[in-house]
Amino acid sequence: MPSPTADNLASRLRQMRQLSRAQRAMPDGSARELVVVAFAVPVVTMLVSAVVVLTVLLSAGSGLDGLATAVGAIWLAIHQVPLTMSGVTIGVLPLLPTIAVAAGSARMAASASGPERPASELVAVVFSAMGGPLLMTALSLAVVMDGSSVFPLQSPAALTAFGYTAGIHAAAAALGIVWRRRRECYERFGITPAVRRGVRLGGFTVAALLTCAAALVVIRLVMRWGVVGDLIGGGSDFDGYLGLTALSVLYLPNAVIGSAAVLVGSDVHVGGATVDLLDVHGGPVPPLPVLGVLPESGAGMLGILGFVIPASIALLVAWRCRDIDPLANVRSVAVAGAVAASTMVVLCAMAGGVLGEFGDAGVTLPTAGVFTLGWIVVAGMVVALVYGTLPSTRAAREVLDVEDDFFDVDDPGYEDDYLTADDEGDWEYEDWEYEEEGADGAWSDDPDDEHRDDGGRDDEWDVTGAADEFDAADEHESVPTSDEDVEYSGDPR
Repeated sequence: MPSPTADNLASRLRQMRQLSRAQRAMPDGSARELVVVAFAVPVVTMLVSAVVVLTVLLSAGSGLDGLATAVGAIWLAIHQVPLTMSGVTIGVLPLLPTIAVAAGSARMAASASGPERPASELVAVVFSAMGGPLLMTALSLAVVMDGSSVFPLQSPAALTAFGYTAGIHAAAAALGIVWRRRRECYERFGITPAVRRGVRLGGFTVAALLTCAAALVVIRLVMRWGVVGDLIGGGSDFDGYLGLTALSVLYLPNAVIGSAAVLVGSDVHVGGATVDLLDVHGGPVPPLPVLGVLPESGAGMLGILGFVIPASIALLVAWRCRDIDPLANVRSVAVAGAVAASTMVVLCAMAGGVLGEFGDAGVTLPTAGVFTLGWIVVAGMVVALVYGTLPSTRAAREVLDVEDDFFDVDDPGYEDDYLTADDEGDWEYEDWEYEEEGADGAWSDDPDDEHRDDGGRDDEWDVTGAADEFDAADEHESVPTSDEDVEYSGDPR
């Protein structure tokens, strides 16, 4: 029988051969694949921006002198870089193009990080996803600075532009890679099932809140269609109508995120107006059609009904987090709340900013994060407490504790031979005791030996034959086992 050292060495050799075959199977165009990851999304984005700007300029009867400057400004706006025109800074930029670009980067990075690519090269994929956009940002900054004589557009701070670009594409690429290699990440970092469940339910919380908020925005648009139509009518002609409508569509994710923050209990301020579930403070707002969803007066105590949505989501998440082990239950609730709260804070921060002469627009970030965390944690702890005190739960926990004690192989008094399976599904025998002073590989002849076969036979173990069989099986990367391979004594439990 092979020793543990030989077993570990054989496993490592098997892994090295598998890695070597995977590296040989990788296409020779790996460098070309990284180039595609770096420049596919930026090039497509630039081409779409150029088509849009060209269409607008031609429809307006203007020349093409400011085409490059406008395309560069759009690239910066897509990456949430604040732009200043004629001394007025606009920091609240549409999130829909940003989401599309981030999704493209995540998709490209995930496609280039398949299981055939070793983990050491995943960093190169992330840097490739950042490199191309950073180059486009540098070109955009140069074009905007050069075209300031055509457009009254000031060049933004280079550090801010590079930081926002790198952050968006690095986060998107990392998320895409982690999602593609999530099972490997679970094993590498030892992530427990409770933590996985918490992360999954935290993402579900954010998705559910955004879905309900989107439905609320659509309902408000239908209810206030007259106000929305009047705001669109401010465009004067067809080009103006089309421009205002397209701009409202681009700002829809901002409105949805703001509505989600209001649902959890935070407040949204747009210029001089402030809105929450219970009260509304009016004020001047930009004449953008999508802002027609803002109410003119507070709902009063009826606004409390809006809290049914986050309460229902929190109870559902708490129910899905329940576990017989109270510590695992609490851990899942805490992770779900942390993931949901941090995601909401990031989204709300990206959805807001400076709104020129109107002041600021956005969500109060501390309340959005704290309230999101509070809904999940409070509901989760209540459900965990109730579920943990149920008679059925306590009975199941007692049964589990008894089974754990019964099968506790770490007990020093437990000396029976037992059969285990490694990660590859190969069965091996552990903790066999044999007589070293007897014949090579022979079992003890002592009739009182507890490891002697029940039938009283003097079984013989061929060490050399077993080693040869192990080496042959390792070459085929599988160890055939059957009841006839070895004779086994002791209680297998």
